[in-house]
Amino acid sequence: MIPSAEKIGLFLPEGLHAQMLQTARRLNRRKNPRGCVRGAYERAFVQLADSLDAGVAVTFRATRGVKDRVSVRISGRLCARVRSHLESQNLKLTDFAFAAIDRFLVSNKVS
Repeated sequence: MIPSAEKIGLFLPEGLHAQMLQTARRLNRRKNPRGCVRGAYERAFVQLADSLDAGVAVTFRATRGVKDRVSVRISGRLCARVRSHLESQNLKLTDFAFAAIDRFLVSNKVS
């Protein structure tokens, strides 16, 4: 049985989604690339949520400039977990997503 997925809308700094697409393609180990972008976003969100759960201090920077509207799907369980962090940290979804993606891209950067 496939876990339920929820569609979320994000406003990300211009070009950030394209970087996620490139990273998702590079990290994909399956023959069928379907779902690799969803997997990359989920990994980014889980890594940030795990850090917050562990008490790691995380800086949520303000995002300025031109933004791209992006819709992605993540699991319903992860979406609920993200929402709880939004409430406890008094954040907007876009701020959480930007911090998660930024940290994910840095940790998966090609040397």
